[in-house]
Amino acid sequence: MQEHPSAATERAKLFAPGATPESRRASTESDPLALHLSFGLAYTVGSALGSIPPSTDACRAAFVAPNAVGLTAGARAWSKHAHRSQTPEVAAPDDRGGWWGTASGPVAVINEKALALFWKVMQSVTWRNLHWLPHQILVYEVRVAEGYGMRWSQDRSVVRDSEDQMPEWVFRGFVEPMMEGGHEVGWRH
Repeated sequence: MQEHPSAATERAKLFAPGATPESRRASTESDPLALHLSFGLAYTVGSALGSIPPSTDACRAAFVAPNAVGLTAGARAWSKHAHRSQTPEVAAPDDRGGWWGTASGPVAVINEKALALFWKVMQSVTWRNLHWLPHQILVYEVRVAEGYGMRWSQDRSVVRDSEDQMPEWVFRGFVEPMMEGGHEVGWRH
């Protein structure tokens, strides 16, 4: 989670004390980087400059989209992912199952707890970015200070005339703090 070396300078220019709302609007209309920074997004080598992030409502809608048995996309991802932050002592009665907690109980309870996790992350976000995956997949990623977070994606391979006509955002899953060799150890922290 490292920003481009010029990120602070570019952000300072856009939000300088003397900048007027009109000058900011002109910047965001003509400069993809200014638009990106105006949304409070991180500026990295892979940032999708000029793209617009989803609203919190769009993120929540994708997160709570139910599957055939009524489990939301977020709850399903949580039930597959929660073990990654658990300690070896997770069997202890007072252990809450690591940073993510433990997904257990009836479907309605798991959905409710997953939605609480959604808000836990969204209300504490310290890092937000838009970046591209192969095949024109735009990814929106949010993280909290500890590095845990969530991702959504939008398939941009279908050409549209405007942002308003783009496909819906899809909840992609939870993310762990960056770590060396994470894939090899199953992202367990």
